[in-house]
Amino acid sequence: MIRAVIFDLWNTLIYDDPEISEQRNQLRLRSAHETLATFGHTYEPVDIEAAFLAAGTELARIHETERDISMRGRTVLYLRHLDDTLADSLNDDDWHRLDEALLTPALTHRPPMLPGAVELVAALKSSGLRVGLISNAGITPGVVLARIMDDMGLGQHFDVTIFSDEVELSKPSPAIFAHALDELGLAPDEAVFVGDQPILDVQGARRAGMWMVQIGDLACEEEQPHARVAALDELMPALRSLALVP
Repeated sequence: MIRAVIFDLWNTLIYDDPEISEQRNQLRLRSAHETLATFGHTYEPVDIEAAFLAAGTELARIHETERDISMRGRTVLYLRHLDDTLADSLNDDDWHRLDEALLTPALTHRPPMLPGAVELVAALKSSGLRVGLISNAGITPGVVLARIMDDMGLGQHFDVTIFSDEVELSKPSPAIFAHALDELGLAPDEAVFVGDQPILDVQGARRAGMWMVQIGDLACEEEQPHARVAALDELMPALRSLALVP
């Protein structure tokens, strides 16, 4: 029997609607342009957008090494691709305002929650299982994602939440899974991980020695999940079929 269920976040509990994502990107561009202008630095919107794209590509490369950078590191990364001399002219208040402009648009244009997410997490918690979360963070850092989860009614049910930017590790590194297990005080085979991505989630959890349930039908070539479900309401039957819960 398992003692904990640990979830991925994106496309497992919440999803990134393309229209909302574009609204978020446009707000980030406007906010960056306006904030930089108040410091006396005027850049063309096309150059700001190009810097965001370049920074996103570099962040993806960092994730491929199974590492991550901090919340502030993200702001530094974006500015470096825009103007590598800009950072030297900023004071602490400027940095704070840029963090807000670049990293918090998801608070305005929020990702929707998948049906049944709160109810499932609450039911697992009330059944006596520990509940955790391990999520890679993209442009939006963990502190912002945690606030969104709290506002959705999700956050209160988690015993531990691990975001890649806060520990500077990214899935599929076994170390980020081990970090969550250590905080829960559990061995790998006492927990199941639930996520959708073949490499980040399936391969990562299996490499860490955990049980793995995959949501969706993305192909897994190197590692196979112990079970596969189409939606969250199929998770409990899948866990029972594996004899992991009563």
